[in-house]
Amino acid sequence: MLVDAVMIKPMPPLNAIRAFEVASRHLNLSRAAEELGVTQGAISKQVIALEDHIGAQLFVREPSGLRLTNEGGSLKEAIRPAFAMLGEAFARYSRRPPRSNVCRISTTVSFASEILVPRLAEFRTSHPGIELEFMTSERLVDLGREEFDFVVRYGVGDWEGVVSTKLVEGLLAPVCSPEVWARAGADLKRLMATTPRIQSAAFNEWRLWAEKEADICEMAPSPMVIENFLVAQRAAEASQGLALLPEVMVRNAVKRGDLMVFSPVRLENEYTFYIAHTIGAVKRPIAQEVIAWLKAELA
Repeated sequence: MLVDAVMIKPMPPLNAIRAFEVASRHLNLSRAAEELGVTQGAISKQVIALEDHIGAQLFVREPSGLRLTNEGGSLKEAIRPAFAMLGEAFARYSRRPPRSNVCRISTTVSFASEILVPRLAEFRTSHPGIELEFMTSERLVDLGREEFDFVVRYGVGDWEGVVSTKLVEGLLAPVCSPEVWARAGADLKRLMATTPRIQSAAFNEWRLWAEKEADICEMAPSPMVIENFLVAQRAAEASQGLALLPEVMVRNAVKRGDLMVFSPVRLENEYTFYIAHTIGAVKRPIAQEVIAWLKAELA
């Protein structure tokens, strides 16, 4: 019996389809990259590869972001049901049993390295029945889809769709290395007038701090901008400048003698570390124990 041969055009790479689906929802390469945990360039390359494959332009790049072309809008509507079906298909699967002793946390590199890691041995001693797993990333996390008990993020705690709890008060402490302090003759005015400042916050934290510190007359110009707290801390430890960093983050470095607090004046700040989770997440006793332990440790 003869069977007619059907020629099926090969599908484009699934990564390219996924990149387009996310970009079509956000209409913003930066937010699409955050969701997938890749760079903007990677998203752009995948979209271009998909456009080459189908022979049609999917987006118009505008100063305000992306705009779907007619072809792009049609493709978005065509693939949306497929992604919805995949989400439903995998929603009933779980990588761990309900009574698992693993608590999975998503957090930032700075919080993990300066707060979690130094306390792991103590945690294992006091909670021998619980295993901690933490994934470090700065990207946005979808707690409805990704299997984390909770996340720890730095912000004001106003994220939509989750319950946010302040983990510690937002206090920025002025720190420098002992070498920098000695170089300034242990004199606060001279220190501020001659030493570069490291700018880490999204606002001018040094100006606000100086308004509270009555002994400051002038500050050295041209601060260095280092937006990552951990990198800023390492720069301060290496005697590259002064830093205003979350007090809770620099405690261990101060105890070790790598940094010193050169003024008792702290800057109160609405930005701080928050625990965020879905409404049902804290019903797990293990998650409750870990959250209570973190709060007690950082109180």
